[in-house]
Amino acid sequence: METDNIIKLEPYSLRSIEKNQIFLECMKQSVQFHYKNCDEYRDFCIKKKFDPFKKYSIESIPFLPASIFKKLELLSVPKNEIIRTIRSSSTSGNLPSIINLDKKTVKRQIIMLNSILKNYFGDEKLSFLIFDHDSTVNTNDLELSSRGSAIRGILGLSKDFSFLLNDDLELDLQKITDALDTVDKKKTCIFGFTWLIYKILTKNKNKEIKKLFQNIDNPFIIHIGGWKKLTDESVDKKIFNNTLSNFFNTKPENIVDFYGITEQLGVVYPDCSEGNKHVPIFADILIRDIHNQKILPYRTPGFIQILCSVPNSYPGISILTDDIGEILGEDDCPCGRKGKYFLFTKRSEIADPKGCGDTLAI
Repeated sequence: METDNIIKLEPYSLRSIEKNQIFLECMKQSVQFHYKNCDEYRDFCIKKKFDPFKKYSIESIPFLPASIFKKLELLSVPKNEIIRTIRSSSTSGNLPSIINLDKKTVKRQIIMLNSILKNYFGDEKLSFLIFDHDSTVNTNDLELSSRGSAIRGILGLSKDFSFLLNDDLELDLQKITDALDTVDKKKTCIFGFTWLIYKILTKNKNKEIKKLFQNIDNPFIIHIGGWKKLTDESVDKKIFNNTLSNFFNTKPENIVDFYGITEQLGVVYPDCSEGNKHVPIFADILIRDIHNQKILPYRTPGFIQILCSVPNSYPGISILTDDIGEILGEDDCPCGRKGKYFLFTKRSEIADPKGCGDTLAI
């Protein structure tokens, strides 16, 4: 099976034993493509003594550290085929990741994202209230921040949307009032970035603003992106959900955290009703030891490795993140979704996984 076919399947419809072979086929095709078309990736595979034309398993596919995209511009297609460049939000003064996308990659990402979102939220479009400023997406279409790209992606679920923040990224009473005059209060979703939503709500002293939000009927709340530079101010999931539940007058189970990385846009991992994150059939998750990068068994925390055959314009098909998580199980989540499910715990305090810093040093 090819990548363009697997992304059209229901994302959680296959048991792991059914999925693994067809996913491996897609990954093999993608690995060979990037090996042939990206000099740096080919040199990397040779350095790792990895031959993509011989028999191998998912676990043996070499991984690139996510940080490599902060240091090198990696391309597997001619530069003139790039239609969009995504820049990640940098933390602690670090350089941003730079991801170049061609038409094929963008099209695949849209199909994947819509497939996942429909599985969790249904086919019916929602009114979106966005905790951000419209300038985040009203920019040159050729270059977007990862925040802007995420907002654009999520709007595929929307029938209408409104931005609620002013230029200083603070709640704007007039914008909120205008938005609530037009939205469908029974089918509303609030979307924003974890650190930004929490910062705004905890600093808000305007009781009138909170009162306005109480008029919405049990909205969904989607948040993404983690705590970024506000790690020192982060709170655990229960406190976070209770804060949002109280402010927006919604059920805690309506608050959904998305996990994903800029280096593999289009694949997101929302919380299910059990609080687990599920791996779709067009991706895979492995957990590696933070010291030696060996594969770890289930329910053992380590670095999250994400594999996906979708990227065509750059070799971001097997990425070792500096995020900590653990695989909890497969095929038996009470929510009914098949495949692996996992827990994302936190970002590692290790800036670059040991042994990964010189990955492409030839």
